[in-house]
Order: sequence, then C-alpha cells, then structure tokens
Amino acid sequence: MRGRLLAVAAILVLAVPGLLLAKGVDLYSLFPNLTLGSDPGVADYVYVDCAGITANTLTLRVHVVTDAPTTDDYLQGIQVDVKVTTDQGGVTLDTTVATAYASPSAVNSWGLKSVAVFGSGDPSVYPLQATFGAVELDSSDAGAPLGPGDYVFATLKFNLSSPTNICCAEGDDPTLVTVLANGYAVSFTPLEKCCGPAVPTLSEWGLILFGVVLFGSLVWYLRRRPVMASA
Repeated sequence: MRGRLLAVAAILVLAVPGLLLAKGVDLYSLFPNLTLGSDPGVADYVYVDCAGITANTLTLRVHVVTDAPTTDDYLQGIQVDVKVTTDQGGVTLDTTVATAYASPSAVNSWGLKSVAVFGSGDPSVYPLQATFGAVELDSSDAGAPLGPGDYVFATLKFNLSSPTNICCAEGDDPTLVTVLANGYAVSFTPLEKCCGPAVPTLSEWGLILFGVVLFGSLVWYLRRRPVMASA
C-alpha cells in the first residue's frame, strides 16, 4: 500500500514540477501517509555556517544534523525556512536549484528539490523569507535517504554590490521526514547566524592598474618636489 501511495506521489511530482518548485515542497502532498511524531533518539537540529566571502558574493550553508538511530529513521524529506536580513541594499539571493543544492549538498541527487521566496517573492527585497525543501521518494535516481551524520543541506549564495552583513534566522520550525513518513520539527541552533561584512577587493588586473597609478603618482610627486639647495 505504501509503495502504491509513493508511486502516486511520484507521478504528481513529474506532472507538476513547475508548480511544486514555485510554491516549495508540500510534504503532505508528497507523503500522503505523513504523521507528525517525535524526534527519534538524540535531538536532531539545523544550523548555518559562513562558507565564504569574495569581492561580490557571500555564501552561507545550511546543515542538518541527525542521529537516525535505526534505518527506519533515515531522512527522506527535509524542509527548512530561513529569514534573511541585511544591513545594506544591493543584495540578491541566488534562488536557482542548481546553486542551492550544488555539491557538497547531501541531497544533490535527491529526486525533488526546491527553493521558494515568500512575501514579495523578490530575492533582492529584505527582510526575506525563503524555504528550502528536498524529498527522495524512491530509488529510481542516485539519491538515497540520509543516515546519521552532519550534512550540508543547502547553500545560500548572495550577490553583493557593497560590504554587507547578512543574518539568517529560523522562519518556521525545520521539518524532517523519515522513510516511515514520520515527520517532526527540530531546532534551529543558534537562532540567528550572521556573516560579513563582505568587503569588495580588487581583481588581479585591478591591483596591477592600482600599482601603475600609485607609481605614476610617486614619480609625479618627486618631479614636482622643490630641490633644496645644498649649503
């Protein structure tokens, strides 16, 4: 019976992928027998770390930590809502699925992945709330449920136009779903993570040009400086 329900859910996913991606992952539609239960074993949790800063980007990564005490508790569904704030304008979140779930994401090969921005729907308007969701329904792809471990789930890549501090906090409680369709909420630890500021730097050619300008200014200064008469 469970296999038949999952097959129906898989057909729905194939039939309306654009709709699901636009609205985010609907766990109740994908798991018709989903029941809300308690976190098995040691408490699972979600956290965010700072993954990198360049001249015009800032990257954070969402991690999911689970102890999954038995194979029945392996994860096959994850949904994480984040609220994002910035202290400067000119910031845009890359909402493409390919970027959000690029390697080293542990769900890179899962069958369904989505990114949805709520409120204005504009990834350059802040405060912003985004939902990241992924589901692995069957074994027809390379994906597999997640056993015990600390996993990179999603990447938040922000394009910047100026030095910026970016903070991520919990939106709704993160939800995890096991292979037995047991769904449970977990904590977001700590409640807020801030990274930055990202300070734009000169490229290699920019450094060369800056060096040329600096050298020219020095030569001009030396030529213009009055020569003191010797005593």
